[in-house]
Amino acid sequence: METKTLLVAVDFSENAEAAFDVAYNLARELRAKLFVLHVQDENTLRTAIREDLFDDCTTDEELEAAVKKLNEERLAKLISVADPKEVEIEHQSQRGDPKALIVERATKINAYLLVVGRRGESLIDRVVGHVTDSVIRKSPCPVVIVRREHRKQE
Repeated sequence: METKTLLVAVDFSENAEAAFDVAYNLARELRAKLFVLHVQDENTLRTAIREDLFDDCTTDEELEAAVKKLNEERLAKLISVADPKEVEIEHQSQRGDPKALIVERATKINAYLLVVGRRGESLIDRVVGHVTDSVIRKSPCPVVIVRREHRKQE
């Protein structure tokens, strides 16, 4: 019997952390492998501003390196809570268009299920659409949408 693979897309928001929790628990219950994907959009400057990385960086290359390091640290921290004896986890961080790369990765790994967090709550978010909306329409497999309210209280 082939091992099923679940894909969870994360952006390190509270909603993504909740999505990771749900995906991890599903993978444990289904005895499935979990693939954790973070896609950094092409706009490094936006991340650098949001994360206040300018104090230590003076060049574009230093900013890119700082953003990459921050993403790697956050990804490592996110998956560090998982028990490798319970769930096999593979992870990857990429740069590019999240809408396209999440669907591409789900297709490539033949994902059984895709888990994503939902952030947008305003009318603008619903009309314009976000990554989650695009992924739902184009996903090669069923999609589970998780809001931060779905996170189990400990």
